[in-house]
Amino acid sequence: MYICAVPVWGIVNLMLTYFCDMMNNQLAFVKSGLGLALCFMMVGAGVTPSAYASTVGASVSANQQARTVTGTVTDQKGEPLLGVNVVVKGTTNGTITDMDGKFTLEVAPNSILSVSYIGYVSQDIPVTSDVLKVVLKEDTQNLEEVVVVGYGTQQKKDITGSVAVVDTKEVVVTGYQKIDRKLFTGAASRISGEEAKVDGVGDVSQMLQGKAAGVYVGQTGSPGSPSMVRIRGINTVNDNGPLYVIDGVSTRNQDLSSLNPNDIESMQVLKDASSAAIYGAQAANGVILITTKKGTKSGQPRLTYDGYVGVQKTGKKYDVLNSMDRLNLDWQAQKNNIELRNIGGYPSSPQFGTGENPSIPNYLTQSGAQGSTTIDPSDYNYPGTTYAPFSDTDWWDEIDRVAMIQNHQIGLSGGTEKGQYNLSANYFKQDGTVIDSYYQRYQVRANTSFNVRDWLRVGENLTYAFTKDNGLNATGAESNPYSWTYRASPWVPVYDIQGNFAGSKFAGTGNFQNPVANQIRNKDNYYARNRVFGNLWAEADIIDGLTFRTNFGLDYTNYYYYRMSKKSPEFSEDMGQNNFEEHSEYNYRWVWTNTLSYNKTFNDVHKLTVLLGTEAIRDGLGREITGRRYNYLYEDNTNTWELDMGENNNQRLVNSGYKGEFALFGIFGRVDYSYADKYLFTGIIRRDGVSRFSDSNRYGVFPSVSLGWRLSQESFMENTRDWLDDLKLRVGYGQTGNSEVPRITNYAMEYATYPKRSDYDFNGMNTSTVTGFILDKYGNEDTKWEATEMWNVGLDGTFLNGKFSFGLEWYWKKTSDMLIAAQYSALANPEIGKPYINFGDIKNTGVDLNFNYRDSKGDWSWDFNLNLSHYKNEVLRISESDDASLWGAGTRLDGNVTRTTKGHAISEFYGYDVVGFYENTDEVLALPPLGQSGLNEESAKAWVGKFKFRDVDGDGKLSESDRTFIGSPHPDLIAGLNATITWKNWDFTMFWYSTIGNDLFNNTKYFTDFWMFNGNKSERMRDQSWTPGADNSNAILPILDSNDGYSGKYSSSYYVEDASFLRLKNVVLGYTFPKTVLSKAGIQNLRLYVQAENILTITGYSGLDPEYTNVDPSKTSGGDLQRGVDMGGWPTTMRFLFGVNFAF
Repeated sequence: MYICAVPVWGIVNLMLTYFCDMMNNQLAFVKSGLGLALCFMMVGAGVTPSAYASTVGASVSANQQARTVTGTVTDQKGEPLLGVNVVVKGTTNGTITDMDGKFTLEVAPNSILSVSYIGYVSQDIPVTSDVLKVVLKEDTQNLEEVVVVGYGTQQKKDITGSVAVVDTKEVVVTGYQKIDRKLFTGAASRISGEEAKVDGVGDVSQMLQGKAAGVYVGQTGSPGSPSMVRIRGINTVNDNGPLYVIDGVSTRNQDLSSLNPNDIESMQVLKDASSAAIYGAQAANGVILITTKKGTKSGQPRLTYDGYVGVQKTGKKYDVLNSMDRLNLDWQAQKNNIELRNIGGYPSSPQFGTGENPSIPNYLTQSGAQGSTTIDPSDYNYPGTTYAPFSDTDWWDEIDRVAMIQNHQIGLSGGTEKGQYNLSANYFKQDGTVIDSYYQRYQVRANTSFNVRDWLRVGENLTYAFTKDNGLNATGAESNPYSWTYRASPWVPVYDIQGNFAGSKFAGTGNFQNPVANQIRNKDNYYARNRVFGNLWAEADIIDGLTFRTNFGLDYTNYYYYRMSKKSPEFSEDMGQNNFEEHSEYNYRWVWTNTLSYNKTFNDVHKLTVLLGTEAIRDGLGREITGRRYNYLYEDNTNTWELDMGENNNQRLVNSGYKGEFALFGIFGRVDYSYADKYLFTGIIRRDGVSRFSDSNRYGVFPSVSLGWRLSQESFMENTRDWLDDLKLRVGYGQTGNSEVPRITNYAMEYATYPKRSDYDFNGMNTSTVTGFILDKYGNEDTKWEATEMWNVGLDGTFLNGKFSFGLEWYWKKTSDMLIAAQYSALANPEIGKPYINFGDIKNTGVDLNFNYRDSKGDWSWDFNLNLSHYKNEVLRISESDDASLWGAGTRLDGNVTRTTKGHAISEFYGYDVVGFYENTDEVLALPPLGQSGLNEESAKAWVGKFKFRDVDGDGKLSESDRTFIGSPHPDLIAGLNATITWKNWDFTMFWYSTIGNDLFNNTKYFTDFWMFNGNKSERMRDQSWTPGADNSNAILPILDSNDGYSGKYSSSYYVEDASFLRLKNVVLGYTFPKTVLSKAGIQNLRLYVQAENILTITGYSGLDPEYTNVDPSKTSGGDLQRGVDMGGWPTTMRFLFGVNFAF
């Protein structure tokens, strides 16, 4: 039989013999992957009832001699504990405590009660009395904790892989199952919802920052903007985003803003191949497992409210000049230009006249006031003739604001042994710090589970979220609202003398757009998203230790917007027309997973867990459509914002497309074995097939193996038992894949129609055309997976009764066959898209360290956790040529600013190295500036005081070959420190976050530090520019020269800054009212707290935010090629919140 022939199943031969006997009539089904899943389901339906018939009878017999026991369970302080599990040992007969810590249970004579509660040491108590009092002690070792490991769980002590787990419960989820942490051999981190929750964030992934070693999170301050997560470096030049698995349902959607952080029970990061390989082709960039909150067996419903309100504000703004300083700077630059080039005359401006000093007019005019103070504005005629007074406008202050933020959630949970439920409704509103920007989310969620029979369980988890925003702007670019504040002229006011918007139509003020006008005109634009995410599952116990589970999940997203791009009469480059655009798209993804798990302990020393499963995925099931028309008569009347109301001219746009459907089918298996909880083994194998590749390369096999050795259990460690709780050495190796190809049909030739190039006049009369097709993209049938292999070595220790614990890991991973756009000559037809080929290798090595110290004394308790991580990224090849490169652009600069090539990290900064200034004409003539030749003593004077670049190749002249690597965005060290201190009912928490050794390319200096545009300039230009005849030891900028189009034109080391920083990310002070007081009013819990975020940053970076990561954090494929290029983004904001946690 085909199923029984799978080698890994031989380990459970007894189980399979029984299984195969039941399936003799299903051979045809079993020959397909779908048949395997259906086969599992039929087994569950066919054998389970009889397997439990004797158990039910035994239970009835025992109950006939029962006695009633009552009791109370408290902590060491005497506080009653709600929801404690009290179970008769060896049976399923049990209950949980109520809000007063009380329980009642019928038990047989001589029974033993097992009392357990998350975060406390479990106790076995003989029933010697009808009334019991149980005091639970807080568990500081957590070696029996359970780890979710991918389609299951594993005990913490048994872990051999790298799974980052940050949770008071320390449950490791490794994909499809849970595992005792002490027996886990992989690399993973777990973050509980309570520990990781940071109020005020809109995206769940932001909760990971600084909580798990090896995890790097990038974010912006834009309301509702998604975060960027990278796990253990950068694996590819394509998509580096991790796979998210939410309650067992996988998704490639990197935007988690539709999820409510309050619904999160825990998050777990699978970091190495030995833990993530079970997800196969989707796991090359790591896996983040999110588990949401579930119902309880309390019997009594529990009603909760969690909410906060507060404000947020930006902490730093651009250091630009006031109006007079800006004007004087311009005058000095013109004077220097005249002197350097000996052209004679005086500085001049359309608004401020010509002369030794500028003359301030009484009004600015569109044609130029020429310094006149007697201008008569009586002929004002908007928009052609307008006037405005000379002003001192701080454009940042004009668009920036202190913004409200609020979150409200109501939850209802409860249940019994037969069924549990958890329901919640959430409203989140974040006003942006830019005027007329906001993000809001409405979300409802239902999680239910039912024990239909002792052997059969079913459940569902469904979330619906609706989000709406205006101003969600995660991209760093010159069009960002905050970027316009330095591009705008400070002497132009927001409004002219008649209250209309003023702008760059005033002569000599450049080509800026009025930032306030932009925001107000866009306030009625509408952007909305709907997301439905959930799953249905069923679980059946077939025989003792053998469980079948089926899980069907759906992820449906809908994105819709309409927007009016209005006329800007005050803008010097206004096109004089408006346009309205409407867009709608949808996509859905379904995931069907079937698993069969077997758990057995032999002779109390051999623990065996076997997991087998199938998974089918369909994604890209959606379409999109966009329409646009121009020249609307009533652009301010939203009732006329319909496509038919615009002109039906040749500018109109109608586009539609499909998302690109693809399918994945995988078969996987996992074996976990431990001997005496001392020697540990985990083996995983998965085979995936993905439709993105041709038939010959569609399938891939992804194996992994990891070993663990609990040295603390050895006899030679006997003398350490009084201080060493646990010490485990683990090593793992595995392979994963990446099927996220930038072009989903890369294996096929693609044809397209272009009317101007592909239509034909078959009759030769120039009177008609027939649609034709031309080759649009080359295909490559040999395209295959990007493959990642990884080694992981880890050492975990816990000592002094759990007070101290640590985890140290070293890893090495290499991605091979990286998909690169073919590097062929530009002489080939450039109009035909290049195919992707498997020709690239990239390597990451690194170290992760986690250290924890927690203890208590009297009314005090404390918990300190330090996470440190370091990685080194290196490109091994991207072409046959060692010089072949992939480039990343900045904004406005000539050439690219990042280079990805062999022997260097991805996206290192590349350009000219500034080694000082030309101090005299001799230096200019000795090494002429870029592009300059034939200079003489006189013409060389114009270059004195300008940047001098290093002659890298030593040939005595400057050229493109003198470009070199000038910085790296990759940090040498990433650190997070979490500290919690409690005293009686008070709690205090703070979180520090730091990166050290990373650079940023401050592209905003192109506008603020050089004479490229007429906007505002930085204080650096005023105070630190090279000056003739002065002490220039502190000069960092060239001589003020209004005709200097050279110094800032090229990518150079001047733009690169050390962006190391230390930031106090979060401070919380809370007070929980005593339960003895609350219980009189029937209240279970009431906590009040205040919280502050991002209130202190120590850095030398001159830009807005040293946490800046990628130009576009939401960009998937290729986004890391522009890593660290700060084009001007939305900075991280400071927040001050007041919150309430209430339970009834």
